[in-house]
Amino acid sequence: MIRVAIDAMGGDLGPRIAFQATEQIVAAFSDVEALFYFDPQGFDCPDVLSSSRIIPIACCDSIASTEGVDRSLFKRNESTLYAALSAVAQKQADVVVTFGNTAAMVALARHLLGLLRPKLYPALIREMRPNPLRCLVDLGANVHCPAAMLNGFALLGAAYVESRSDSAANVALLNVGVETSKGSSVIRECYQMLSEQSWPAFSGFAEGFELFTGEKNVIVCDGMVGNAVLKASEGLFFFLLSQLPKHSVDTSSIEQLIQAESRHGACLVGVKGNLVKGHGRSDLKAMIGAIEYGVDIARTNLYERIEQKLTQQGVL
Repeated sequence: MIRVAIDAMGGDLGPRIAFQATEQIVAAFSDVEALFYFDPQGFDCPDVLSSSRIIPIACCDSIASTEGVDRSLFKRNESTLYAALSAVAQKQADVVVTFGNTAAMVALARHLLGLLRPKLYPALIREMRPNPLRCLVDLGANVHCPAAMLNGFALLGAAYVESRSDSAANVALLNVGVETSKGSSVIRECYQMLSEQSWPAFSGFAEGFELFTGEKNVIVCDGMVGNAVLKASEGLFFFLLSQLPKHSVDTSSIEQLIQAESRHGACLVGVKGNLVKGHGRSDLKAMIGAIEYGVDIARTNLYERIEQKLTQQGVL
């Protein structure tokens, strides 16, 4: 049985949508059990549930998306996010799915789950395309990133790709051009670090158009750039879908392509547990997709496979 801990209080559309997504997931997968963490002040859980595999867990606190991170966060053990992460830490759940505060999620994950490697900062990784697998890392877990941190993202991203597919990782740094003279001093320093390592394979710099095509399947950047790139890409897709019908263009094939290629949610790699972060603005379909992704990585216990890959490659 795959046990999914769902932090229901983070999404912009409210916990009722998260509950509907949970019902559909449990109905679709007979081997999934959902631990549904909610705050009774924000959600009135039904007395009669559609499945015995939905286990509602009431918490007296929840962390708002607008809250900052300070030391008091680590004392809020009655919050939905803290409780869900604790379930994974105590092996009572196999994966956490949350749509809430990214900064709080990263801080609590580091605190409750621990790091795979002391020098590797956790990062959010998103599958830009599933086949062949292509990933972007980081998406917003870290904003101010020195060269050593970017190098760590490359290692975690490479381990993710090689754990999730049969492809060897081919890493590149997102930059304003492919020439070695371009980019900030941080980017150029990381370029040198990756060039001197035997693993993963490093192909230098990548430009934005290479996110979706080409041989570079792990593209690395800091969290601010990655988050902006991802949301700009998604925004362009939705803009086209809204505008093309005005010009009598059938968008059904585009919608099918986006649905087939997209992976809702991002994985936080680098911690000792499986964790999926969905968009705060996720609708029902996106929430279902993020939970499905969580089930998918839990089936293979992804974080352990990543840790094994790092050990095989001698990453300390």
